[in-house]
This record gives sequence, structure tokens and C-alpha cells, in this order.
Amino acid sequence: MQRFRPAWFLLVALAPVLGGCSRHSGDEPEFPALISDKVCPDLSGSFAMQPDPGSQGGWSNTSYTHSLQAPATVVSLFDSGGYSMTTVFHRDPAEFAAAVERFRSERPAEHARWRQQALSMFDPMRGALKVRRELPFEALTRLGPVPEWGAVGSKGHCRDGWWVEDGDYDTETAMTRDVRGGLLVRFDKTERKMISLWAETGAGIPYAIHTHSRWSRFAPAQVPPFWMPTADKLPPSAAAVASEDPDGWLQRGEDARVTTLRSRARNLMGADSMLLNFKLDGDHVLFTGTLPERAALDRLVAALGQETGVARVQLESTMDMSFGRVRFVIYLYWKR
Repeated sequence: MQRFRPAWFLLVALAPVLGGCSRHSGDEPEFPALISDKVCPDLSGSFAMQPDPGSQGGWSNTSYTHSLQAPATVVSLFDSGGYSMTTVFHRDPAEFAAAVERFRSERPAEHARWRQQALSMFDPMRGALKVRRELPFEALTRLGPVPEWGAVGSKGHCRDGWWVEDGDYDTETAMTRDVRGGLLVRFDKTERKMISLWAETGAGIPYAIHTHSRWSRFAPAQVPPFWMPTADKLPPSAAAVASEDPDGWLQRGEDARVTTLRSRARNLMGADSMLLNFKLDGDHVLFTGTLPERAALDRLVAALGQETGVARVQLESTMDMSFGRVRFVIYLYWKR
């Protein structure tokens, strides 16, 4: 008696043959050669956001526009270890400065909160720029404009000298470095024709695989100077100057004693000084700033001790700066 094998058995037997029917399309432009087709590339560097002439696509990550709220001019890549990538997008410094000025004039109340957060970042002892150099502007993003924005944790793997990140719907982004220091990027989209085995699940055997590639190159670029939030760069809004809080530190529902003492402390600091932080912090007031010399700090500590309501002035720490300047952290305790 002749036995007939099920059709699916024949398809499974033919799978290696059917699956081998694959082709590629999309010619690489005449870009510089990649450094290696064997070694996993070191992608760390900064590159222009605008692709070179002849490129077939722009930078694929557009999520940065939501948080950066502006076009980026330079992108930086950093190896986070384990084939993980950190990406940072940089704004043009002049464009960012103009955005801050518009923010200050058009939305003064929001600018005051943003400005306070920005100056707190610069606190030399406790600020974000001291404790977290990587992506330090994350908190500031929620309040207003930022000079740069980044994302951590793009996971990839190495293949034939490329760093490859899998996308959705059979897409891949592959990146490597070329011999002239540029970033080569290949965008792959794969389409599969299937012999269906189970209609309910969509499972089947591919009998034709077509991968279409698009190529781009991004030239090495100089990263903009790191933006440091200082009082000179961040003048208060006109409304704040006209109020009793010219430094823009006033907080809703704040203890009146803090408001009054902040104004007095600012006057006691004198010329060529910078108030960085002045706020209630547990059982004391945290006061940080910079002064032109040590003698000015001694005078400030002595004068604060004479203020009404102040029980104790504790000079917590100091840091010497260039040209004889000094940064300080002071704790102020109230009288009971």
C-alpha cells in the first residue's frame, strides 16, 4: 500500500532551499571605505546631523525633536558598554541663546522656575553638573529649553564590522566608521514572501527574501562648547526685576523668613558675586554662591551671624576657583 506524506512535511524538507532565495538591492554611494569588515567598530565621536551629498536618508532617530524642541546640528555617540549606545543631540549655541531670550520675555513665570533650576545645576557642591556629567539637562527639559538632549541604552550587536540595531517590522540600522573618521549608516528593510502553514498564527516558510538598503554618511563635526548656566548668561525677566525677588528664587508658599533673608544675603554678598542657591533644606537654609575673594567670604559669614532670627552660621565647605575666587556652601539655622 502506497503511503503519502503530508504536504507540510514536503515544505519543511524544502525549507533550506526555499529560504535560500534571498536578494539585496540598493547600491552604496561612493563613500570612504569602512575601517574593518571584521572588528566591531568604535562609534564614539561627534558628527554633523546633515548627511553628506549622495546620502539616501537622514538621521533616523527623530524622537529627539520632542524633548530638544529644536533642530539639532551635531549628534554625539558614546559607548555605554555591552554594545549599548548613548546618543546626545546638540543645538546650535546661537539658536539656543535666542530661544532662552524668547522664553524669558514671553513666559516670565515659567522662565523664573526654569532659571532657578538651571542655576541650581551649577551649584559646585551639590548640583547636577557635579554629580552627573552624563545627560545633566534631563530635569531642565521638563521646564523649558535645553542646549542638548540624550538617550541611553540603544542595544545592538556586531556583524561583519557593523554595529547593528534591530528595529520594528524587519528593519535594521547598521553603523560603522570609515577611514576618514565619518559615520557610515545603512538602513535595511526586509520583505519576506511566505508559504503559509497556519493561517491563525501567520506562521510559514519564507520562499523569497528581499532586503533593500539605503546608505548615508555623516561627517565628523566639532561638538558645541558645553553650556554652563551662570547668572551672567541668565538675567531674570523684567517682571522679576520689578518685583521683590530680582534673582527669581521666590517660590509659592515659601516661608517669609527665607524670602527676607535671601534678599538680605544677596545684598551682603556685594559686587562681583553670584548667588547660586538659597532655599530651605530640612532644619536649615542651604546657601551657595561665589565671591571674589576669601576676605569677602569672611565678611559675609560674620554679617549673616548678625541677622535677626539667625542662630548659627555654619560654613559647610569651600572651593578655590581661578583668579582668587571662592565657592561656598553655608548652612543657616534659625533661632527657636
